Amino acid sequence: MKILHIDTGKEWRGGQRQALFLHEGLLEYGIESIIVCNAHGQLCRKNINGIVPVTFKGEADLSFLSELKRIIKEFQPDIVHTHDAHSLTPALFAKVTGRSFRLINTRRVDFSINKGFISRKKYNNDKVDRVVAISEAIKDMLIKDGVKPEKVPVINSGVRFPNSINYSKVLELREKYEITPETYIVGCVANIADHKDHKVLLSAYDKFYRVVGGTKLILVGDGPLMEEIREFSETLESRSSIIFTGYSDYVYEHIALFDIFCMSSKTEGLCTSIIDAFFMGRPVIATRAGGIPELVKHKFNGLLSDVGDIDEFAENLLEIYDDMPMENKFSANGYHTALKFSDGGMVSKYINLYKELLSGR
Repeated sequence: MKILHIDTGKEWRGGQRQALFLHEGLLEYGIESIIVCNAHGQLCRKNINGIVPVTFKGEADLSFLSELKRIIKEFQPDIVHTHDAHSLTPALFAKVTGRSFRLINTRRVDFSINKGFISRKKYNNDKVDRVVAISEAIKDMLIKDGVKPEKVPVINSGVRFPNSINYSKVLELREKYEITPETYIVGCVANIADHKDHKVLLSAYDKFYRVVGGTKLILVGDGPLMEEIREFSETLESRSSIIFTGYSDYVYEHIALFDIFCMSSKTEGLCTSIIDAFFMGRPVIATRAGGIPELVKHKFNGLLSDVGDIDEFAENLLEIYDDMPMENKFSANGYHTALKFSDGGMVSKYINLYKELLSGR
C-alpha cells in the first residue's frame, strides 16, 4: 500500500501537525508514505523521511499540478490523501487527467463548503472517494451541504503525548514571565487568527482580572492578527498582566504553567490544543464552537459558554477559580478524556479506511 499526502499550508498549525503524525505513523507500520508539501511552508522544514517540497502558488498553479502529476506517475500511489481544501483541487485534476488512485480529503474546519460552485463541485463528485471529518460537527455540516453520509467517516485528530516534560524549561519560563507561587495563570495556545476570537478571551479575562487581581494571561502562538490583538490588549485595564509569547516549540512546558486553559473560538473543527491541556491535567473553559463540545463536557472536564458571550466566559473563569474541588474533578476527567485521542489511534483508523477503500476497488 502506497499513500501520497498533500498539504499546501505555509503555517505550522493543527492540519500540518496531523498530516505529519499520520505520515510518520504509516512509516512505523511499514507502509510507504510521502508528503508533498508547500516548499515555503513549515511542514517542509521538518527533518523527516518522505517530505517532498513543491512550490505552490494557488489552486490554479499549473506548475504545481504538473509537478504533482510527475510525482504521482513516479510514486504510483494507491491513495492520494489531501489535507487541506487547496490541495484537493490539483489532486482532482491529477486523478481526472492521469493515473487511477483513490482520493481522500480530510476536512478540519466546520464552515460550509457551499461558498461557490467550484467549492461545491470539489467535494460533491464521484472522483472524491471519502471526505473525512475530524468531528461529528464537521460531518453534520458536510451532510447538510449535500455530501453523501456514507462518504463522510469521522476520524478524530490525534495527539502525540510527550514522554516527559522539560521542567528545567518550565522553571526558566516562570522566571522569564515573573510568575510567583501566588500568581494564578490563565493560558491559551492557539494561532492568533480570526476564528480563534481572541478578543472575547481578552475581554473576559479583563473582567476576571478586575475581580481577582494577582493573575496573568499567557497567550502562546503567532498568527495574522497578532498586531491587531496586541493593540486591543493595550486598551484593557489588565494590559500589564497579558503576555504574548509568539510561536514556541515548548507547548507542554507553557501549559504546565497554566492553572486553567481557555479557548474562545467562534468556529473550530475539534481543537487538539484542548486535548494537550487535558493531558496536562488542566481544566478547560471554552466555547460551544464546532467540535469543541465533543471534547469539553460541561461540568465534567470543563465549562462551556456560548460563542461570543464575554460575560458567560468571565463567569466561568470565576466559577472555577473559586472552586478547587471542581478544578480537581475537571483535571482528572480531562486527563482520561485526552487518552482517547492519541495519534496512534488516529493512524490505525486511517489504515483501516485505506484498506476498506482498496478492498472495494
